[in-house]
Amino acid sequence: MKCQVLVDWLTFSVKETDPAAVIRQYLGLDPVLFQDAGYGLLGYNRVLRFSDICVCYEPRENDFFRDMGVFVSMSGNGCRTFETMSALTGAKDGQDASGTAFSVLFRLLAAEESANVSRIDVACDDREGFLDMDEIVQKIQTNQVNSRMTRRSVLVSYDGTRRNGSTIYIGAPSSDFRVRIYDKALEQGEDGHWVRVELVLRKKNANAFVEQMMRSESVGKLAAQVINDKFSFIERDDSNITRCTVCDWWRAFVDELESVRLVARCVIQHRVEQIENWVEAQVGPSLAIIVRTLESLIKQLLLLHGISLLDIIWIGSTLLHLPLKLLLIFPTTATAISGYPCVSPYPTASSTTLSTATWWAPAASPSPRRTSST
Repeated sequence: MKCQVLVDWLTFSVKETDPAAVIRQYLGLDPVLFQDAGYGLLGYNRVLRFSDICVCYEPRENDFFRDMGVFVSMSGNGCRTFETMSALTGAKDGQDASGTAFSVLFRLLAAEESANVSRIDVACDDREGFLDMDEIVQKIQTNQVNSRMTRRSVLVSYDGTRRNGSTIYIGAPSSDFRVRIYDKALEQGEDGHWVRVELVLRKKNANAFVEQMMRSESVGKLAAQVINDKFSFIERDDSNITRCTVCDWWRAFVDELESVRLVARCVIQHRVEQIENWVEAQVGPSLAIIVRTLESLIKQLLLLHGISLLDIIWIGSTLLHLPLKLLLIFPTTATAISGYPCVSPYPTASSTTLSTATWWAPAASPSPRRTSST
């Protein structure tokens, strides 16, 4: 794909008091995934968090914060988690028969009168080579930009004495519209060409973008319209800046954006260590409480009734909504629950196939020695 467009930041609020209802309806996620963060944020007393998705509720009791409802914030990683895990993905939408999580969410927000979108970042990625960072920096420094936004800056970063990339800002930090352009491949430490043009829309601009999504043919075309209205890179071939020719490479990039029909989905990648740390910190304490509570019952079922540990885990997962997969991939967890060593479900050098029963059967206790009668 030459270009792609995706949502890289989103914050919105709805006049609702139940955070679980907001998580289900607007995020299409299971509230069980979210853990109490243990702190307040942005005028709210409590925060639920999963990945980089924050759901703030219980606003402070004063006239300024009253009736703020529930506030949702998704950073870049949170947006990728939302796209990957949301049940909204696949729901029918006007843009696409299969639907994407964000297009369905935008439709829900546009239909809700009390909803307010306070910020949305739209990332337009060039992976083909239309944009050259050095040339864009040169255009900014020589004022070869046609825009009503007069605040422009180039932030150059260094690794020791070696130049390590540049970030371009068009628009004031406090404005409702700002542009950020940078080398995403360099930031991510990846090979190849990847330059990102990020549109930061706040307040009225953010709400207008969501409303226009309902009428636009594609998110790419809408992004291209916003870019054409706000700024362009030009050749200084006329004394009147509005009559100057738009650079061919910039026109080619914007034209390519128009063909992007869907919000691109990028699957978030988690390292194994990050997942293990999350399980230990977020899931471990809850599992420990349940294990201590049910310890005597579990041992009784194992010893007296001969029920397998897999059956117990399955029952617990059904009744208590425990994450069954977490127990299945960590045999040590099963050992801790049962008090008996369990065979790992992963093949070893000496055993290439293991049945399900073998995975979770408690290790056989040694038979009592029969004493010979005298």
